[in-house]
Amino acid sequence: MTDLEGNIVDVPNPSGRGPGYRYFGAAKKLPGVRELFEKPPELRKRRTRYDIYKRIDASYYGYRDEEDGVLARVEGPAEAKMRAEAEEEWRRRGSCCKRGFV
Repeated sequence: MTDLEGNIVDVPNPSGRGPGYRYFGAAKKLPGVRELFEKPPELRKRRTRYDIYKRIDASYYGYRDEEDGVLARVEGPAEAKMRAEAEEEWRRRGSCCKRGFV
């Protein structure tokens, strides 16, 4: 809805309580206002704690991340790079064979 200057205004609360415009008497029968009072406000049912928790399963905690194969494709190259860097670090410092542990 817009006001006389063309600015967008908030939809009034049909109950007349709270912020917004309030309409009394014959003003409620005006063309733009009548539609506001015909539609009942949508009431959203508040979810209980039980409703929230009953949808939590293993996928919520990430236990099924590897089933679709996407994670392996993304992490594969990164894991190979990290493994190569770790091996290079191990060789640079000297392996356990040089120290006589094997």
